[in-house]
Amino acid sequence: MTASAPPADKAAKAADKRQRDWAEAEAEGIDAATYGRRWWILIAMCTSLLVVMLANSSLNLALPGMTADLGITTLQQTWVVDLYALIFASLLFTAGAVGDRYGRKKLLQIGLVVFTAASAYAGFVAGDGGELIFARGLMGLGAALVMPSTLSIINTVFPRGQRAFAIAIWTGIAGIGTALGSVLSGFMLEIWDWRSTFVFSVAIGVVAYLANHLLSPESRDEKHSPVDWLGGVLSTVGILGLVYVIIEAPSHGLGEIDILVGIAAALLGLGLFIWWQTRTDHPMLDLKLFRNPLFTISSIACTVAFFALMGAFFLMAQLFQLVLGYGTLKSSLLTLPIMLPMMVLAPAAPKIWARLGAKVTIGIGLAVIAVGFVLCSTWRTDSSYWHILGSLIVVVCGMALAMTPATNLILAAVPKNRSGMGSAMNDTVRELGGALGIAVLGAVISAGYSNGVTDATAQLPPELAEAAEGSLATAVMGVAPALEQAAGPAVAAQFLDTALASWMSGLTSAMLVAAVLAALAAVGTFIAMPGKEKEAELLHLHTLDEVIHA
Repeated sequence: MTASAPPADKAAKAADKRQRDWAEAEAEGIDAATYGRRWWILIAMCTSLLVVMLANSSLNLALPGMTADLGITTLQQTWVVDLYALIFASLLFTAGAVGDRYGRKKLLQIGLVVFTAASAYAGFVAGDGGELIFARGLMGLGAALVMPSTLSIINTVFPRGQRAFAIAIWTGIAGIGTALGSVLSGFMLEIWDWRSTFVFSVAIGVVAYLANHLLSPESRDEKHSPVDWLGGVLSTVGILGLVYVIIEAPSHGLGEIDILVGIAAALLGLGLFIWWQTRTDHPMLDLKLFRNPLFTISSIACTVAFFALMGAFFLMAQLFQLVLGYGTLKSSLLTLPIMLPMMVLAPAAPKIWARLGAKVTIGIGLAVIAVGFVLCSTWRTDSSYWHILGSLIVVVCGMALAMTPATNLILAAVPKNRSGMGSAMNDTVRELGGALGIAVLGAVISAGYSNGVTDATAQLPPELAEAAEGSLATAVMGVAPALEQAAGPAVAAQFLDTALASWMSGLTSAMLVAAVLAALAAVGTFIAMPGKEKEAELLHLHTLDEVIHA
């Protein structure tokens, strides 16, 4: 048996490591005061990140209450939910560039002020759907200013040897924020009304503002690279059109005029953006970065991971409430344990990455996601919570493995003075992945449900048939009770069984689509991502241990 090292040796090694870390920080231009409070700065950045993530996931449960209270129309409901995501996603690249040029802390604080003020207006003042839509749009603007700055500041206050672990914490918060928003909103709606979701955003926004004011240093591109304003306009138009089409096309179809306008905006805006980025001296997104397989594959991995996360949570909320019959609060609380592996694995992922390299770590993570979705495809109407929990834990474990090195590599591929560019790229692919997850999996499940329920609705009155074919929620909460009153419990139960089975059939197809997508991404990673030694070479290092201290 090998004797453990004497305490004196351990203390000497710890002191030597602290000295190396400080020397590395000093070499990277990080001042002593900033270095000394770097972990407090990380807490401030994660708090600011939570502001954005909670607002992105807490509204769905509050929507019925605000609809009844303010008399919001169906069209207004769509804009209340979607406008935040549309503005948020479309402005990320511009916000990242502006932060690099004029100050990341300054932009973060402006974003928090805008977000908090808009939340306060929605929570205390808004009296109709139009005012609420306006407030949500401003919240999206504030969030776009906040999110790239959080990761950019982390990238500039931590030396290379500690940066991977700090980004892993940020990644874990980004993952659990979605689930936490649903849980908190479910709890608050039990004791108060829909305005509580906005009031909570005010409270956490104020805390984040004060924490950043007291703790965070200012940083900017020391080369003073000018902002590519034309690139900002083109990227905003293109991404706005793309995200709008992703969100709206599944429910409206490709032939609607607004969808066609969105497609045109996406093609024209992104096409001109790519053209302009190859010609300007100071591009908002340097397209040469895509020659680096670390950057390209990591961007794809983040997209697929958030496709999995948002798609799974979108479907799981319906599964818990409509199929298994759980209440709103219970559904929210039962969601939280699914994210525990993210909290545990995300901080451990840097060591796994250091040992195995990004190719193996990200590839295995994506493969695990695929396996998890295959397990999700086995869900049935009588599946237990533990069956569902186990399947989704597998998905989340895969996400934790893939997202941490992928996020780090996106930032590592970008010059440190342009941290906003890397942060914006990371945030944009996450948003696009999440929107695609909800849209694609939602469309697959909707098609499966509509096909399966058609025969059951053939004998119904036209108005009930149309309602039943629209969504499972309408079938469960509207059509089934009406049938029970008109034709008796047996007929209603038979219809409900058919509707639930049809929806679950669509769910199975959706989970298999997600599994295939994740598996293809895993295969692509193993083929295209360089091995461990080549990875270190591309990062201009001798070994990966220079990226991550084991």
